[in-house]
Amino acid sequence: MSSDGVPLAEGQLRRRRDRLGDFLDAWGDLTIDDAGESAGRRRLEFVLHAPGHDLADEIVVRYREYYRRTRVGDWLLAKYAYEYLDIARKRRLAFHMHPISSRPLMPHAHCEDADGLADDEGRHHLRAVELDLREAHETFMRLYASEAGPDCDSYLPLVVNRAIDD
Repeated sequence: MSSDGVPLAEGQLRRRRDRLGDFLDAWGDLTIDDAGESAGRRRLEFVLHAPGHDLADEIVVRYREYYRRTRVGDWLLAKYAYEYLDIARKRRLAFHMHPISSRPLMPHAHCEDADGLADDEGRHHLRAVELDLREAHETFMRLYASEAGPDCDSYLPLVVNRAIDD
């Protein structure tokens, strides 16, 4: 899914959207937004409220994938933001991939106290590997099923300080 990843033809991206929608719909109330299909940039967004079915939200999950159109008209992933909010514990866990400083498409995490999903980047970048939406969803649903908030102490800072203090 990195910038040198596999471009998706229009039909492949539509199938991805539809299959992800079917996959996520079983977990609660799902809304899907596909914006920019006729433009050079496109955003797929899936927002899940669980448990759903007129019950109070326990978690809210938002998955956004941003694509850019290639010269031949295919779609290439440009960045993503996968966000999990544990409402009862007021904790947010997010997996992002986008440029940071001079680093192109840097996968990273955010883990912090929060009252809502974040639309801005936040200050604390933590180490993470590149994830597919389904992998992020499995991580989020394991948290939800365990009835435990994200363990923010298990994530290491993104920047490694190799300086030796005297």
